[in-house]
Amino acid sequence: MDGTLIDSEIYWQTAETRLFESLGEVWKPEISDQLAGRSLVDAIGIMSAATGVDLDPASAIEFLINSVHQQVSEGGAPWLPGALETLQLAKTLGVKTALVTSSYRQFTQSVVDQAFPGAFDAVVCGDEVKYAKPHPEPFLKAAELLNVEITECMAFEDSPSGSRAAIASGALTCIVPGVNPVPSGLDALYIEGLKVITAEWLENTWSNHRK
Repeated sequence: MDGTLIDSEIYWQTAETRLFESLGEVWKPEISDQLAGRSLVDAIGIMSAATGVDLDPASAIEFLINSVHQQVSEGGAPWLPGALETLQLAKTLGVKTALVTSSYRQFTQSVVDQAFPGAFDAVVCGDEVKYAKPHPEPFLKAAELLNVEITECMAFEDSPSGSRAAIASGALTCIVPGVNPVPSGLDALYIEGLKVITAEWLENTWSNHRK
């Protein structure tokens, strides 16, 4: 979701800055790039290791989620170019859609609520799986909720951990540019962004994949 459908990086950076200010510490914005696509538990560990500040995971996660949720509620979900159009296209074509994210339900729901009704047929959040990305469980759970085989799914990702999760799940994986670039050479398609997606593109991409 973050970096694929919405550009929430500024919200997360603001939340991280506020968290450290509340502790009387100074946040280093350059650390944010290391957190893209990570579960919140992993992100807190990275933040602690990089700054030397011993963060309590539960308290830090609650603070970050509340801060980002507030910002989205007040400022709106910053949809990336082509995001809503792609979701609408899927609905027009009768293609099922699932949102698979490392973000927790509270924040995720605030974004889902700002899309059009029925934009997602299923939603899998980071606090609803046993193993987060880069483990494939989130994508496998999404396919199960959609009642389809994962090999019949197309996944869009922007982060290294998310891309590895999607590829490992067996879904046809499409990688869009993100804050933390995904290494080249993975078993995936690299595309310019969701704005390139059309009905013809979907048909051609899937047909070529099935050959």
